[in-house]
Amino acid sequence: MIAGLTQGKCSMFGAWGDAINFGGSVLQLRALDWDMDGPFRDFPQITVYHPDNNHTFANIGMTGFVGGLTGVSDAKLGISEIGVDYPDDTFGTESRIGVPFIFLLRDILQFDDTIDDAISRMANAHRTCDLILGVGDGKLGTFRGMEYSYSTLKVFDDQNMQPYDATWHPRIKDTVYWGMDWICPSYNEVLGEQIQKYYGQISPQIAIQYLTAIEKSGDNHLAFYDLSNLELYVSFAAPHSVGGPVAAYDRQFTHLDLTKLFAEQRP
Repeated sequence: MIAGLTQGKCSMFGAWGDAINFGGSVLQLRALDWDMDGPFRDFPQITVYHPDNNHTFANIGMTGFVGGLTGVSDAKLGISEIGVDYPDDTFGTESRIGVPFIFLLRDILQFDDTIDDAISRMANAHRTCDLILGVGDGKLGTFRGMEYSYSTLKVFDDQNMQPYDATWHPRIKDTVYWGMDWICPSYNEVLGEQIQKYYGQISPQIAIQYLTAIEKSGDNHLAFYDLSNLELYVSFAAPHSVGGPVAAYDRQFTHLDLTKLFAEQRP
């Protein structure tokens, strides 16, 4: 239950079409800014699940954590999440009684085929706390962000993304993004500026070096998903016993070919 109680401060984006410049159709960010004092950063783990009759998926988190915070499925769906401490009145009310969002996100990876399936799952769920959720679809080459609470579910693309502000959260063609929170001018402004600066050139490598490293989001872990090609780029925070940079956004990334991982035979 800890994820639903603490919610976390995080960032996300989805970029496609004219925004990117590599051999894929959608690039998605999921940056987790969460507890750095507890044990979580000492036990990073990527678990690949091979269910009998559902989607194979990679769950990125920590040992013993079975819910979904960060991950990609063989249906080329990716998940992102941001906890909201500074909502506006459009969120309505929130609750702590319902489906924990970490299980809803995991179910998207395991059971859903398309972004529309994921949206339907959210619409029909007994929702709980204030969140921003994101789902990318590598088959359709697009990304949607969701304003999510007990009483509200709103779906955004690059044309209607909220909260809209011409200075600190401008809309950018073929891009949906949020930095750290709903009402968070500083991080949203920096992330938006970097997306605009490298617009049309964005690749996983550019995003790693010039987007999250400049915004400074993803201290616990962060992942970039090339959903079209099922390529994963992931970095974890330094364990307490390890020297060097601490935050994941300052550390080395590992590239994983998810097509090969998903094709591994179960024991």
